[in-house]
Amino acid sequence: MVKRLFLQDKPAEILLTISEMKHPYTSKVIKQVDTTFAHALKILSAMEELGILKSEKTGRIRMLKLTPYGEKLAKSMNALLMACSQDLDVRTEKKMDAGDQLCFKLDQIYAEEIEGRKRLRHKDRVRISRRLAPYERELKKLEKISKNEDDPVITKIREKIREIKIEKERLTHP
Repeated sequence: MVKRLFLQDKPAEILLTISEMKHPYTSKVIKQVDTTFAHALKILSAMEELGILKSEKTGRIRMLKLTPYGEKLAKSMNALLMACSQDLDVRTEKKMDAGDQLCFKLDQIYAEEIEGRKRLRHKDRVRISRRLAPYERELKKLEKISKNEDDPVITKIREKIREIKIEKERLTHP
């Protein structure tokens, strides 16, 4: 049952969200994970049945706390996700030069944050801006050291950043 539960996106996301929050409670976790109330409650009750978390009602708020087993699962899940992303990044990035690496990272941001989305919430827009900031600084450095204003690599990076910003604004005001 545990395997089947955590090989799905939302249960894994709920587990990691609870482990990262200081004082997790049901409605806060649901809002953070962006899922329906019914779906989240089903997942949370399954986690409670499996001994992954405990919930305690405090007034109108249901506080959540991972059990030692739940904490171990969260650490393992986090380590697995980090290993998967690092392994993929290492294999593909070794083959690329600096400009291609920047373009690759910008494509990743687009795929993870923009692609397939119909709308962005405020926290999504803030996260995207924070993820773009280092690449905008890197672009400025490249523009300063480049002797050619029409350098195709710099133009490509500039266009990718511009495209992400335009899509971010479009999804903000659909």
